[in-house]
Amino acid sequence: MPTALTGFKGALQTIVAATATLCLSTTICLAGNGRLPGNISPLHYDLTVIPNVEAGTFAGEVHIDIDVATQTPTVVLNSESLTLDRVTIDGDPAASVTQDKDSQTATLGAAAPLAPGHHTVDIAYRGVIEKTARGLFQLTYTGVDAQGGANGGSKAGAAAPARMLVTQFEAGDARRFLPCWDEPSAKATFTLSVMAPAGQTAVSNMPVKADEAKADGRHLVHFQPTPRMSSYLLFLGVGDVERVTAQAGDVEIGVVVRRGSVDKARFALETATAILARYNDYFGTPYPLPKLDFIAAPGAGGFGAMENWGAIMAFEKDLLLDPALADEAARQRVFQVVAHEMAHQWFGDLVTMAWWDDLWLNEGFASWMEAKAMAALHPDWSPWLVAMPAMEGAKRQDARASTHPVVQPINSVAEADEAFDEITYDKGQAVIRMVEATVGETVFRDGVRRYMKRNAYGNATTRDLWKAVEEAGAKDVLRIATDFVTKPGIPLVTVNATCGAPGGAPKAKAKGRKGAAPATAHAAGGGTEVSLRQARFATEPVTIPDQYHLSDRLWAIPVPLATVGGGTTHALLTALTGKATVPGCGPLLANAGQTGYFRVAYGEPAFKALVDHVDQLAAIDQLGLLYDSAALGEAGQMAMSDSLALIRALRPDADPTVWQQVADYLVDVDAYYESRSQGQDQGGGQTAFRAYARGVLAPVLAHIGWDPQPGQGDKVGLARTALIRALGTVDAPETLTEAERRLAADTTDPTALPPGIRLPVITVVAQHADTATFARLHALASATTDALARRQLYVALGAVRDPALAQRVLDMTLTPEVETTTAPSIIRAVADSNPDLAWRFITAHVDAVEGTLDQMQRYEFFADIARKSSDPARAADLAAYAEAHVPASGRQGIAKASGEIAFRAKVVQDRLPQVDAWLAAQPAAR
Repeated sequence: MPTALTGFKGALQTIVAATATLCLSTTICLAGNGRLPGNISPLHYDLTVIPNVEAGTFAGEVHIDIDVATQTPTVVLNSESLTLDRVTIDGDPAASVTQDKDSQTATLGAAAPLAPGHHTVDIAYRGVIEKTARGLFQLTYTGVDAQGGANGGSKAGAAAPARMLVTQFEAGDARRFLPCWDEPSAKATFTLSVMAPAGQTAVSNMPVKADEAKADGRHLVHFQPTPRMSSYLLFLGVGDVERVTAQAGDVEIGVVVRRGSVDKARFALETATAILARYNDYFGTPYPLPKLDFIAAPGAGGFGAMENWGAIMAFEKDLLLDPALADEAARQRVFQVVAHEMAHQWFGDLVTMAWWDDLWLNEGFASWMEAKAMAALHPDWSPWLVAMPAMEGAKRQDARASTHPVVQPINSVAEADEAFDEITYDKGQAVIRMVEATVGETVFRDGVRRYMKRNAYGNATTRDLWKAVEEAGAKDVLRIATDFVTKPGIPLVTVNATCGAPGGAPKAKAKGRKGAAPATAHAAGGGTEVSLRQARFATEPVTIPDQYHLSDRLWAIPVPLATVGGGTTHALLTALTGKATVPGCGPLLANAGQTGYFRVAYGEPAFKALVDHVDQLAAIDQLGLLYDSAALGEAGQMAMSDSLALIRALRPDADPTVWQQVADYLVDVDAYYESRSQGQDQGGGQTAFRAYARGVLAPVLAHIGWDPQPGQGDKVGLARTALIRALGTVDAPETLTEAERRLAADTTDPTALPPGIRLPVITVVAQHADTATFARLHALASATTDALARRQLYVALGAVRDPALAQRVLDMTLTPEVETTTAPSIIRAVADSNPDLAWRFITAHVDAVEGTLDQMQRYEFFADIARKSSDPARAADLAAYAEAHVPASGRQGIAKASGEIAFRAKVVQDRLPQVDAWLAAQPAAR
């Protein structure tokens, strides 16, 4: 085992030449699907790392204890972008060292075949400090000078920009930091040491064990050994940071921030402290590490946070709050990030998926758990309403031909990177919510506790979770859950109702839920008889191979049913059709409570009856009805105007979260019109739509007001923000005038405007800015030294509609004026108003733009910009870009974007004319 770098320098100067390998090819060395052979398991890594930030490199030495299951002449492990300088096996120099770039492996030949049992591998190596978020990477940011001021601010004495080193290893980038078995199932313990510069602090998964001062001012930091865990959860951070802490039982919770930002960490710290006790109880297994740190990394990336065990890394925008600048949305976002990543400490870290096909076990569960935590600690936020847009995004993606099952085959690290999408996170969340609603909260929680205890410090599969829930008392849960995680697509349940059925509420019990009845059950007494029919809801043609049996195209669907003013029942639809009876004769609502993952289609009279009684529906059902009618309208299975009629029926005092999401939806519809008009409003359609949108939204903003009132709560603040943005988008003159008036009060102090309206006001003014106003806002952004405020202001500039000014914003993204990690967000903002301009810019500067992207963004960013278009030619442009720049294994996002472009074009061509006709028939005012 290497100790304090004895002989380290000499070892690193010895490069072992690659000689003949004992594997004839990579495919012989590796198991199927690009995975390592299963004959060797790592037990423990003892690792020492010496970074050289100025050179952009690091040196490492690792001692690995391994267990060999069957005799082997070679040791095959993962290694990417590393130079292996010295390799020994059981103390003897390796007979051969062969590295394969394509498979990201190193094959180490032993002097003699290794017998089953314990062995050791020692490797001295060198690596690269990356500039984007993969492996060990550096972040450059504005530091704090000796007098306490921000570099570049008004105080004197500013030094050079500061740097922080952090790591990001998911899905397969631990191999860029050390040679290792970089697969989820290859769990081991880690002992990490790092040579840190003088005055800088090192952070890892575990507390510091010892800190040795060196003669040159550096210090060698040794951390305590980790629990048994997967390689992608290892973490190292080094920088000029401060740490604020709180105690939660036996666990010390800390937030690590760049120097001078401690005050912005308070909300995250308080949130984490409150959540830990809740999670300890829910999972039935206390958090097992002595500390839990949140590391706030400067800048931004293609992801918000990473659940490293005991050392969660999040970018500042998702973890820190400036009390003078933070609005309700920022507080909610920080809460969600903290709750999500903390859930991973159990689902993902303590129990890890066996392979990346089951990634949803990590992400879907953590997404669901963040809503559960919000329900417990902030019920006034209406967490399931908050979660609805994300689940709606999953439903829309699931209707495309490019969708995939929740549990999907993953054959490579590139494919694993692409699996972090709406289906994995948000459909996964929706399926878990549906299962819990079906089996009951207590049964589901008990199943989760069984799963945790049975698989702690190990790996598990989707079936292991459902088996544990079944054992807790949820009979036949596998039937429902397996259908929704193994079959791609989303069901469409068509309902027809007849009042005056000869039966009452069914009393028979369906397996799995108290009070539920099979969809074929009849009842005795009065009520509404319901006919149900299921099909796959698709917005583009989906080919189902002929060899598939009909049952492979169907789901076992739990369908909650209710009548307005009447009763409820639960049906389990397992066949193509079914029947159920619901107490009462009011309008029928399917998917009552919106716990089911499916679309609902009503006949025209039934839908109109729900619109007429919309004020009697729960807020979550109002929103579910809106989302289903909008999706079916865009797909041509309803009139697209039906969703607009539903919105017009809502009262101004409806739940603020409903209005928040209505405002966002109307902005999306306006984008369809914008893409059709290309600057010229054909037939006045967009003018009429914007008048309609102003007519429904302006009274709501007038009802809640521009300024917070006592007792309104955070939900009203979020709605206010969305309403101001939406009314600005549809050119409401009163909104524009008021925004300009409020911004004119003080354009030099970023805290002058109230936090709740500051960003929407600036964005609306920027959106409509002329040259003089743009110059004023640009000066405000460039003079702002606070990192969070500066990022917000530059992204707001991207909203400008004027193409010439938008081009100036795009040009800024490739200059030192804009931080590299902020540039992608600015380009996305420009694409919202000027999608063609943004596309031409990124394709004209491919290399420069890709230099601003981290691994999680690289293959998705260009696709995300392209999908803003409704021009079919853009799909061809995207395909040409992919052919030149994206490997075949990384084109899932390209396929999704191409489908979205085609769908948007169809909506513009086929659906907007119908909306035009509806709008023309409506009264001018609400």
